[in-house]
Amino acid sequence: MLHKESLSAEILFMAIAGPIILASLFLPNASQMLKPLLKWHKNWDKIKRQRIQESIKRLNQKGLIKLIEKNGKLYIEITRDGKKLIKDFDYDNIKLSNDKKWDKKWRMVVFDISEKKNKERRALSVKLKEIGFYPLQESVFIYPHDCQDEIDFICRFLDIDQYVNYCIVDTLDKKEGDLRKFFDLSLS
Repeated sequence: MLHKESLSAEILFMAIAGPIILASLFLPNASQMLKPLLKWHKNWDKIKRQRIQESIKRLNQKGLIKLIEKNGKLYIEITRDGKKLIKDFDYDNIKLSNDKKWDKKWRMVVFDISEKKNKERRALSVKLKEIGFYPLQESVFIYPHDCQDEIDFICRFLDIDQYVNYCIVDTLDKKEGDLRKFFDLSLS
């Protein structure tokens, strides 16, 4: 999982400041030493080593960081993809386009996320509502304007891309009128 309060996000944001020695994340005083880089430094000491290792492994597998050995020490360095992820998007401040002219197509986000990823499923639902999607059904949300880049980012950020589909739909049978009113869309 990679969301605003996640360990993976914390590590990624630390790495953007410059390469960090992997061992420094496991030191007893890491929270004080890394305080300027840690947004959630108060909880850092409570995090288990295994969770830190798993987060680093996931970030490395996704190509967001790379592990580099120099002078017998292992460093974490952010990759271009990791920098792009942070630079292009800010999860907390994602805004969707609300173009004046509607192309008469609906953007539907449909997902089937297992119980093992319950937190991620809830986070996705909350985020979709927060950014303006209409909840058509429990796992189906709809929006009238193009937002595929934002949805792709949210899914990648939450590590749920394989469970989510972004669809472009021409018509909706029962709810179209209500949705046009909800989104204040003209019929022309």
